[in-house]
Amino acid sequence: MSMLFQKAQILSAAILLLFFNFIFTFISSTEATGFNWVQQEFLKSHNDLRASVGVPPLQWDANLAAFSLSWANQRKQHCDYRQHSTSPYGENIFWELYRQNTATSIVQKWFAEKQFFNHATNQCNCNPERAGCECGHYLNVIWKTTTKVGCSGFVYCDDQKGAIVVCSYDPIGNYKGVNPLNPGNNVAATSPVLQPKTVNTGNVQRGRGRKRNVGVRSPVLLRRPSIPRKSGRGKGRKNKRV
Repeated sequence: MSMLFQKAQILSAAILLLFFNFIFTFISSTEATGFNWVQQEFLKSHNDLRASVGVPPLQWDANLAAFSLSWANQRKQHCDYRQHSTSPYGENIFWELYRQNTATSIVQKWFAEKQFFNHATNQCNCNPERAGCECGHYLNVIWKTTTKVGCSGFVYCDDQKGAIVVCSYDPIGNYKGVNPLNPGNNVAATSPVLQPKTVNTGNVQRGRGRKRNVGVRSPVLLRRPSIPRKSGRGKGRKNKRV
């Protein structure tokens, strides 16, 4: 009788373990693809900030989210937030060593670059743009003629080098010298030309005006890598008028 009871206990434990493994896998998958509450938070935070400058809201796009996830996964080995894809989309990348930011706080950090952008001249006051003084992420977030966004969610890098997040924007904006709040026909008359990427160092890092970092929920510590920085963004990818 006792042997049967022990077997029943073992079987129950195995079933319980499989159940929790399924739940963990499901939650990780939904977070990575940007659905559920993560998707809603990314979209809402973008649209709240766009409303504050008087531009229309964005729509969530599953194809952009899938592309963002694909590019984030391609960056996992080196976790290089400074390298942008060659996609036809606008792109913001965010990296951090510890999972401690929310989707809202990440988009707010991108938007905070507004302080460096001169809306009277439509030029970034940072010359050259560099870590801690850049405008590209802000422009990707608020560009008026952009209508869709999709983000990867948290993607953990290999060897516990941190986590990276990618957001993609369509149609692409961030044209040099063009009014982001009223681009009008200026954008239609130009074609995007990507600028060379520059190295960004600092505790929270993003790519230049195609990029930046994303975080969700409660802090989860990751093992510290050999590099000293704790988070970062690449420069938000920019476009030149031609």
